[in-house]
Amino acid sequence: MLSPFARLLWRSADVVQLELGGQAVLIEGVDPALIRQLAPHARADGPPPPDWPDGWGDAASRHSLRTLAEAGYLWPNDEDDGLLAPPRPRLAPELGSLAARRGPLAAEVLHARRHCAVAVHGGGRAAAHVATLLAAAGVGRVRVLDADPVRLHQAVPGGVLPSDEGAALSSAAADAVRRAAPDADTTPLPTGERPDLVVLAIDEPIEAEQRDALHAHGWAHLAVRLGPDFGVVGPLVIPGLTSCLRCADLHRRDRDPAWSALAVQLTVRPRRGAASDVAVATVVAGFAALQILSYLDGEQPAAIDGTLELHQPDWRIRRRSWPAHPDCDCSAQ
Repeated sequence: MLSPFARLLWRSADVVQLELGGQAVLIEGVDPALIRQLAPHARADGPPPPDWPDGWGDAASRHSLRTLAEAGYLWPNDEDDGLLAPPRPRLAPELGSLAARRGPLAAEVLHARRHCAVAVHGGGRAAAHVATLLAAAGVGRVRVLDADPVRLHQAVPGGVLPSDEGAALSSAAADAVRRAAPDADTTPLPTGERPDLVVLAIDEPIEAEQRDALHAHGWAHLAVRLGPDFGVVGPLVIPGLTSCLRCADLHRRDRDPAWSALAVQLTVRPRRGAASDVAVATVVAGFAALQILSYLDGEQPAAIDGTLELHQPDWRIRRRSWPAHPDCDCSAQ
């Protein structure tokens, strides 16, 4: 059957244009009867098996069908497969977006997100916003781990509210997650279970003890940081396989011998909270969520061995590489 997210446009009596996301394909000399069979509103009684029987046109037609299936324009016509439908109606747009990139595997990828768990550490302005975006995209369990009280500067659209001031950030963030995804699980992971990814939404340099603990546990983690006129996503660290946060610190030390002393001083939180632009915070939260979802979906995020950085007034996202440092013992070399 035609993918439910593909658009079918007739250019002429025997030319069809199929669109899926940003890609499109033209099919010339098409048999209208075959298109009617493939379209969801007029499916054939039985799905074509992988070897495309003779009844489905000549060899050229079968080759075209096979090519369209591999590109995601055609899906298996199996009404008993519950994965073809989004688990919840609110996730239908997510399924359509995934279909443009993953074709028939989109439903399987979306279903797998439901079994993922992400823990968000830190009181950065993007912390709760990243959590809500992940839950809205179908991640099953998302929890913000920060017991400090909410401060007004942390409130952003899609995150905690100004009325949450004084409440524990973990509790206010859980409310924000449930507003975005009422079926999301915001409870702590059971003892012995590990998150699929830890997000460090911390606007100051990450302390060595926290960095080393994550590495010792083997937990993948992503840093997200905001500044007065910039935002940084990454690096995304897979312990033992990629460069780590200490690698980035060592590279900074190579460029500035005083970095170690500066980093210790920068870990002290500003009294009024770190300055950041709410629009930049929103964009950075979105980019962080995209990197996290890419990792959870089994793809290769751009933040691995690098950072994605947004600086005003440029407004362009730039990627900076952070390779493994020869003096680091993270075993990523």
